[in-house]
Amino acid sequence: MSQFLLYQLVNNLLQNSPIFYKQRHRYWWSAPDADGNKGRDTNDPDSEKPSLLVRYCRAQRRTVNTPRRIYILGAGNIGGFVAHSLAGLPHRPPITLLLPSQKSLTSWHEQGESIKLTTNGLLDTKSNFDVSFVRRPRPPEEASAVQDNLHSVPQSRDDPQDEIIHNLIVTVKALNTVDALRRVAHRLTRESCILFIQNGMGVIEEVNDKVFPDPATRPQYMLGVISHGIYHTKPFTLVHSGYGTTALAMLPRNIEEVKPQFEPSALYLLRTMTRTPVLAAVGFAPTDLLQLQLEKLAVNAVINPLTALMGCLNGDLLHQPSISRVIRLLLAEICVVVQSLPELQGVLNVKVRFDITRLEGQVLSIANKTAANKSSMLQDINQGRLTEIEYITGYIIRRGEEIGIQCVLNYMVKHMIKTKERLAKEKHGNLLPTESRDPG
Repeated sequence: MSQFLLYQLVNNLLQNSPIFYKQRHRYWWSAPDADGNKGRDTNDPDSEKPSLLVRYCRAQRRTVNTPRRIYILGAGNIGGFVAHSLAGLPHRPPITLLLPSQKSLTSWHEQGESIKLTTNGLLDTKSNFDVSFVRRPRPPEEASAVQDNLHSVPQSRDDPQDEIIHNLIVTVKALNTVDALRRVAHRLTRESCILFIQNGMGVIEEVNDKVFPDPATRPQYMLGVISHGIYHTKPFTLVHSGYGTTALAMLPRNIEEVKPQFEPSALYLLRTMTRTPVLAAVGFAPTDLLQLQLEKLAVNAVINPLTALMGCLNGDLLHQPSISRVIRLLLAEICVVVQSLPELQGVLNVKVRFDITRLEGQVLSIANKTAANKSSMLQDINQGRLTEIEYITGYIIRRGEEIGIQCVLNYMVKHMIKTKERLAKEKHGNLLPTESRDPG
C-alpha cells in the first residue's frame, strides 16, 4: 500500500510540473522520451500512451550524461538574478559566470565573490560560483584548430578558456551579443544549447549571420522572456522589485520539421530552469513565445524612447494628452506590422491581441507600475552608452519594410534617439567609431 501511495504522489507532482504542461495533448515542443516519441500516435486509436511517470523517467535518461555545468554570459541584472535563482536549487548545478571585462572581475572580488538579492526587505546571499574572464576572439585559424581539438581530446578543468560549453545562458544587452558570443564561439558545438534572455528582437538572425553561419555546426537555441522586476544598487547586489514569470521556448533547427529533435543539453537546461521556483519558468511553443516577445517589444518601443527623448520617469507619460496621442500613433504603426507578419498568419486572435486599444492599456499599466523608474534607454543615454534602439524600434521598422509597410513615426523616433545617443557620447567624451546596422 505504501508503494502505491508513493507512486500516486509522484504522479500528482509530475502532473503539476511545468515541464509537462498540456500533457494530455503532446506537442512536438515538449520533452520527448528516450526513443524520440511524443506520446500516443493520434492516428492509431489502439496505441497505448506510457504513463506520465514512465515518460518522465525516459526524459531523465536522455539527459543523464549531459554535463550539468551552466555558464551565464552577462552579469547584469538579469544574469545575476538567474544565477542567484539557480544557486538556490537543492543539488544545484555548477554555475560559471563569464565576465567580459577586467573591471567586472575586479568588482566581483570587491563584492565578496557573491551575489546578493533583496526581496521584500530580506537579503539573501549566494556564493560558490566559478568565475571566468573571457578573452577577445581568437584569430579564425586558431579558433578552427581549437574546435578540432575539442572534439578529439578529453576535456579537463585545467584550461577553462578552451573547455566545451554545453549549457549557456546569454543575458548581455542585445547590441553586445555578437561580440560576447565571438569570445566563446570556439567552445560551442552543435550539441551545445544557448538560451537568450534579452530585451529587443532580431538578435538570433544577427548571431546566425556573424557568429554561426554554418547550420551544420550551429548550437541549439532557446529563447526566454522574463517579466520579473530587477534592479541593482551596486555590482552583484540586486533588488527583486516585482514578481513575474519566465517564458521559455526551444527553437527548432528547421521550422519545416514536423517533429524536430532537440539536443539533450536543451532538454536539461529547460528542465533546470522550470524547476527553479523563483524564476516561475514555463515552456511555450515558439509561436506563443513570439507573441509574448512582440507584446513586450511594443511596450518597450513606446516607453523607452519617449522617456529617453524627454528625460522623464516612466510615470510622467501618464495623464499627458499630447503624449497619449503620440503613444497611439506609434502603436498604430506597430500593430499594422505585427498583424501582417508572415509567421503569425493563421494564428488565432492575433488582431485582437495586437489591437491598438489593448496595447495602449498595457503601455499605461506598465508605466503606472514602474512610475518611479527610469527606463533602461534613458539610463544608457544619461551614462553616454549605446542604446538598444536598433533591436526595439529598429526591429519594427525592418520587419515593416520587408512586407512593404513604412513606419514613418517609428523611423523618426529611432533617429532622434540615435542623435541623442551621439550627443550624449560627445558630452561624456567617449565618442568612438562604431559599427552601424543602419547607415541611413
